[in-house]
Amino acid sequence: MLKTWRIHSLAVTAFAVAAAAVPAQAETIVASHYGFLFNTAPIAVAIERGEFKKRGIDITQVISSSGGGTTMRNQIASGAGYGVVGTAAVLAAFREGHDVKIVSANVMTLADLFWVSMPGSGIKSIHDLKGKKVSYTRPRSTSQTLAKMAVAAAGIKPNEIELVSLGKVGAGLAALERGDVQAALILEPIWSGRKGKYQIAFDLSNLPRMTQTVGVTTAEFAKKQPEKLRNIIAARRAAVDYLYSEPVKAAKLVAKAYGKKVSEEVAISAVKNMVKINYWGRGKFDLPALNAMLDGLRDQGAWKGPINWKDILDDSFLPEDQKGM
Repeated sequence: MLKTWRIHSLAVTAFAVAAAAVPAQAETIVASHYGFLFNTAPIAVAIERGEFKKRGIDITQVISSSGGGTTMRNQIASGAGYGVVGTAAVLAAFREGHDVKIVSANVMTLADLFWVSMPGSGIKSIHDLKGKKVSYTRPRSTSQTLAKMAVAAAGIKPNEIELVSLGKVGAGLAALERGDVQAALILEPIWSGRKGKYQIAFDLSNLPRMTQTVGVTTAEFAKKQPEKLRNIIAARRAAVDYLYSEPVKAAKLVAKAYGKKVSEEVAISAVKNMVKINYWGRGKFDLPALNAMLDGLRDQGAWKGPINWKDILDDSFLPEDQKGM
């Protein structure tokens, strides 16, 4: 089983040194919420099935974080060749001048994200949350971006709902149970593992289709090791194919990789639910879905002006059937 690394700001330098010291074909991957959430399940499946090793790559570390700008900072600091990061965080890094490239579209839907309240609370819609607190994970995270967009789409003024950053998804749910917030973010596999414990407060069905998570690299890595990058992306794509074709077998591999954090029963339920919503992308870019995310950032004041997608998107590392924009 692969050991999951959780990196904090004080350890960034140490990880950068470690990444530089590994053998030539060894590789580090950065993956938001790896070892717990299922946006990075293809990485786990690819490791367990040997998809990376088939292509001459030894994944020795997966550097995880609880999302937001933390994941993107880990990507840049560690020198990792490939990261699975929220689209909003990548665009924020690009805006700040970091030379990053989006090289695959990984999660193509928002259907897995919703906010829950406690049964009996009377909170069954986003309008019931006026004057109350709602949790998200990290600043610049996808959850923060989408929570703001959901509030705006519902015609609610930003100051009418207080959004609170609480780090991990589990921390938000704990705060919900204590009564510190009145709605908290949830997604798979937590939803499958806590059936009946919460009720849905609001989902994101009032928002357009968006590219939630992408694969990212640095321009330097793309230039120096293009073949390795292609092989990493190809290995992930093979794992996505397996998740769709053999969801039960794939779910068991994810449970094995994640250890005690996710049982086989919960993993199977979660993967089946995600297959139904066509959750994992195979890499191909969807410009309307990317533009929808950018429009949301503009509405929040987190992005100004136009964007030339050619400056940040690079489909040359994708499998042939996934190229094109």
